Amino acid sequence: MTDSVSSHRNTDTATETAYFSINGMHTQACESYLERRATRLDGVSDAAASYTAEMIRVTYDPDRVGRDAIEETLSAWGYRASDPTPAETPAERNDFDFDHLRTIFSVIAVSPIYIIYAAFFYPVYLGFLPSDSLDNNAVFTGLYGPVAMFTTITVLGVGFPILRSAVISLRERQLTLDVLIALTALSAYAYSIVSLFFLDRLYLFFDVATSIIVLATIANHARARYKRRAVQDLTDVVDDAETTARRLHEDGTTETVSIGECVGGDHVLVRPGERIPLDGTIVEGRGTVNEALITGEARPQRKVPGDDVVGGSVVADGAFEVAVSDGATSTLDRLRGLVWDRQTEGHAIDRLTDRVAATYTPLVVVLAVLTLGAWAALGATPQVVVRTALIVLVVACPVALTLVTPLAIGRGLATAAARDVPVLDQTILERVTDADVVAFDKTGTLTTGEMRVAAVHTTETEADALLRRASAVESRSSHPIATAIRERAPSDSPSVEAFERHRYGVTATVDGEVTAVGNPWLFDALDWKTPVDVQDAIESIREKGAIPTVIGRGGVARGVVAIEDEPRPDWEPMVSAFAEAGRRVVVITGDDSAAARHFEDHPAVDAVHADVAPEAKEGLVRQLRDEYGTVAMVGDGTNDAPALAAADLGVAMVSGSDFTATVAAALVTADDLSPVRSLFAIARGTRRRLRENLALALAMPAVGLPLAVTGYVTPLVATSLTAVGIVLVLVNSRRSLTLDDVATDA
Repeated sequence: MTDSVSSHRNTDTATETAYFSINGMHTQACESYLERRATRLDGVSDAAASYTAEMIRVTYDPDRVGRDAIEETLSAWGYRASDPTPAETPAERNDFDFDHLRTIFSVIAVSPIYIIYAAFFYPVYLGFLPSDSLDNNAVFTGLYGPVAMFTTITVLGVGFPILRSAVISLRERQLTLDVLIALTALSAYAYSIVSLFFLDRLYLFFDVATSIIVLATIANHARARYKRRAVQDLTDVVDDAETTARRLHEDGTTETVSIGECVGGDHVLVRPGERIPLDGTIVEGRGTVNEALITGEARPQRKVPGDDVVGGSVVADGAFEVAVSDGATSTLDRLRGLVWDRQTEGHAIDRLTDRVAATYTPLVVVLAVLTLGAWAALGATPQVVVRTALIVLVVACPVALTLVTPLAIGRGLATAAARDVPVLDQTILERVTDADVVAFDKTGTLTTGEMRVAAVHTTETEADALLRRASAVESRSSHPIATAIRERAPSDSPSVEAFERHRYGVTATVDGEVTAVGNPWLFDALDWKTPVDVQDAIESIREKGAIPTVIGRGGVARGVVAIEDEPRPDWEPMVSAFAEAGRRVVVITGDDSAAARHFEDHPAVDAVHADVAPEAKEGLVRQLRDEYGTVAMVGDGTNDAPALAAADLGVAMVSGSDFTATVAAALVTADDLSPVRSLFAIARGTRRRLRENLALALAMPAVGLPLAVTGYVTPLVATSLTAVGIVLVLVNSRRSLTLDDVATDA
């Protein structure tokens, strides 16, 4: 069985997919560069990198190229590719990595420069010491030499990732923020070196060059920590995922064991709604399987004995006995892969920063050139001309802008995870506030999903005998109604043969007689007789808002069970909040209209669609999209998978240990509805925080540039303005989203 999620074989081709951790990614240009390097290898068919997740996924032919060759190819130009350990995720790498070491070293390397500047240069700049005190050979050897040496180490050594990113960005024809940062630092460094040996030594920009590199290094480190923390929130959810299998013994008994205990040849039993724990082959049972986790196709696929099934896929209907394959991949492996895939998706908010960089970088360069030309035209000395243009670059240096997006998104993701609604697709933080319609599945979403048998009406002498027979038929079903019947029935259920699932229920042979359990429509479809007293009981149950489940044998309905499902206590304030926010609220249920009347009568609910079969929910969601616009669908994540996939935004209700979502963008892991409402508020708060960060990052350049162009800003003040901008963004991002942010109406 596979030990790691770093590599797995694709079932439909002869290729393998491998994941590599990449240290040193800073911009989207790094993504395209690494993808090109990987795909140039013979045998690599596809590569997708993400600097957000610090990962690259490579699809390759193992017969033509090996993992070691791919890793070696990716480990170039300062990038470091590594194979994640079996338990490792992008967020679980050693915190004290090379970037961490570089950040600490940058502070150490720059300290002597600031000490020397504070003791000797700044007093001269501020008029406390005469300018000629710096113009002698002893000062040149004792001060300028060490400053130049430490600056060179800082700019070219510590700053190498930034310089590399700038070069790669230009090669990829992208004007990223790293291009402007590198241009500013190198310009200040080059000017200082030239001035030191050939011009006036008084005003040097060594402190500016090192400050830009150190501030950018610290900003990159903070950004990386936020990214890894966001990924960790998701992997924590995966780590809580169910890791057991129901192993079937030769005598027909089952045993719940860890997935790791299963070996090739073991037989496992999988019920409807459950994940197939490991790759294998169907031995017994017919039904459909949702393979969205693996293929992305939400529509269930029909499976019969002899068909292969993959770990992580969900049994939509039917029950299967599966023989585990040798070297099988587990559900947990694929769930981790799912989280990584979600993290590598592109985001519009990331593109906002790219658009800002594409406009801001050339604008600043043009402004610096115009400043240089204007001062030259006014007759200023060459040093003053160059120095003023450099100060313009320093004031406009966009280090704070690099923090805007990741810190805002990181805070939103952390808040969402803390409020029991972890986000798998970060784009939901951008799109959820645009929802025009919020559609809810009824059972398990607006209701608790904890069905109970409220009453039993039977034409036979003993209700327990009827329930015992129904419990036997429902033994291979995980539907909440089946669970309620099994819990109410005596424990000594008879054996079952020829189990078959129908659209409106199930049938099986119990004690040699065909028994049916399900919706009253099942008996119409089977052409079974329903006595008048059973029909009367069905109508009476419906009038009370309960769900009638009919039990029959030998071609005749013998009784009916009243099933009740309590609405969640917080459903009314939630739908009212959505309605007050101007969103259309829709309830979708497979139950009849009588069972949904409680929701239909609520003024905040715009429409209730009853008697909707699971396979019809997808079409209904598409219809809502066509009629009203953007649709957010909240469902149980398994039976509603096609509907969640069809919606613009899918939110799955799951328990903390039941990772049932396959196509959802977010999960609700609490047993209440408040996280759904919080998700909308968190998205608004995240977008607001993004705008705040952007305003704070641009505030210092907006204040300083007019003064810099006119020559009223010194190098020390210019560097201070850049540092203040970074501090403002960091402090603002560290603020928790306030209670008002997540408690206001959706």
